[in-house]
Amino acid sequence: MANAQREMPVLPEAWTWIANSSDLDGPRPVIPITIYGQRLVLFRDDEGKLGLIERHCPHRGADMCFGRREDNGLRCPFHGWLFDRNGQCIEQPAEPADSTLYKTIKLPSYPVVEKNGAVMAFLGSGEPPAEDNIA
Repeated sequence: MANAQREMPVLPEAWTWIANSSDLDGPRPVIPITIYGQRLVLFRDDEGKLGLIERHCPHRGADMCFGRREDNGLRCPFHGWLFDRNGQCIEQPAEPADSTLYKTIKLPSYPVVEKNGAVMAFLGSGEPPAEDNIA
């Protein structure tokens, strides 16, 4: 039997509702999001800004939903790699002090905005439409 390649869904070129702002209320504003077959994690950083990144750490696949929210990002629960709200790795604790490997590691991320109590994401390609177009 031939291996079937999974087709990626066609993602909308528009802002899409993914959560309510109130879903992030509380002491730990980190929630799993599955949309169009993509497993993501939505979180609010220390500055109150939102991040929507790939749900699994690129190192060992640990679920970032169980990560620690700290230092203005989300830290992997397995080896402690720290990712900012744009998916950029900003720290790797076990690497030598002069290592810059972390600069080459980035999780997929998506633009998110809050409007009228809703969290909206742009999952399409290219630049997102103007936020004025969100109802």
